[in-house]
Amino acid sequence: MFTYKSHSHDIYEARMITEAAKRYKVVTQMGNQGGSGDGVRTLKEWYNAGLIGEVTQVHAWTNRPVWPQGLAKPKGNYPVPDKMNWDLWLGTAQYEDYNPAYHPFNWRGWWAYGTGALGDMACHIMDPIYRILPILYPNEVECSVPNQFTAAWTEAGYIDSCPPASIIHLNYPANDKKGILKLLGWMVVYYHNDQKNYYQMNQWATGMVV
Repeated sequence: MFTYKSHSHDIYEARMITEAAKRYKVVTQMGNQGGSGDGVRTLKEWYNAGLIGEVTQVHAWTNRPVWPQGLAKPKGNYPVPDKMNWDLWLGTAQYEDYNPAYHPFNWRGWWAYGTGALGDMACHIMDPIYRILPILYPNEVECSVPNQFTAAWTEAGYIDSCPPASIIHLNYPANDKKGILKLLGWMVVYYHNDQKNYYQMNQWATGMVV
């Protein structure tokens, strides 16, 4: 069985899928199209051959979100689209009336349904890190997000929506007993209209530097 994101609403559902695959002895794979390219295999060969030396830092970034984030909870009454089972789409999330701010695409920016730019893109951009380096799980995480304001000196506090930008530092203990590997900057950059080139890497929409 081949699955792909988003294949579960929460961690509990993901664990249920894993348990079902073991119970019924079904060969199951979670897809990630980036892992099928030659780039990851080439970088792995370089790393194994020592061509890039000892890796202590990795920088990863994206131009996401390219959908709205950092918003107040939407209001209004809207009809559920024809042939859509809204209850089924909500899954284990708390019931909310249908709103086009959530479906079909922008659910990514709401904590009830998505995980923002980190969850949406890190599974792609950071996947090579896990395939190449001797790491498993971070033992330290630090995150910075911008404040949002509804007026001068008045913070918005939009807790239902993911932040419009973030910088996340993760430290990983290396499995090869060589110490701590620092993954510095899963960087989510939010573009405001024509404010461009305020970060050198903006010329690439997404990427990773070792």
